[in-house]
Amino acid sequence: MRDGIAMAQTEKASAGRMAQAAAQAVDEIEALLKAALTGGMSLGATLKFVHPGADVLVIDGTKTPNEVHRRDVPADCTIHIDPVLNLNIFQRHIDQNVAFRQGHIRIVGDPTIVARLRPIMARHEGAVRD
Repeated sequence: MRDGIAMAQTEKASAGRMAQAAAQAVDEIEALLKAALTGGMSLGATLKFVHPGADVLVIDGTKTPNEVHRRDVPADCTIHIDPVLNLNIFQRHIDQNVAFRQGHIRIVGDPTIVARLRPIMARHEGAVRD
């Protein structure tokens, strides 16, 4: 009986750490997106990241400047992805194409919108390094 209780407590603690990591990843992604999308380059559409177990993040690129928020609104393109994986992709620790081919990313809607985000993020990354 004690082993079952101990296992349940361990699983609960692990789930809590995972939820905390997910929430922290969403916060970091939001900060990265807000920093990268401040320039005059517009996405021209609405892109939503659905993070299971955490908040959604939406880039409203129909506004000038782009707006990043956590309101769950309809989008032209929706990406379903684990928030920690999403952060690792934005930080270039994991290749997004590999993650997609392995089935870790699901895209609903117009995938060309995702392609529009890549040069914006790359330009920001280059500016941060300089």
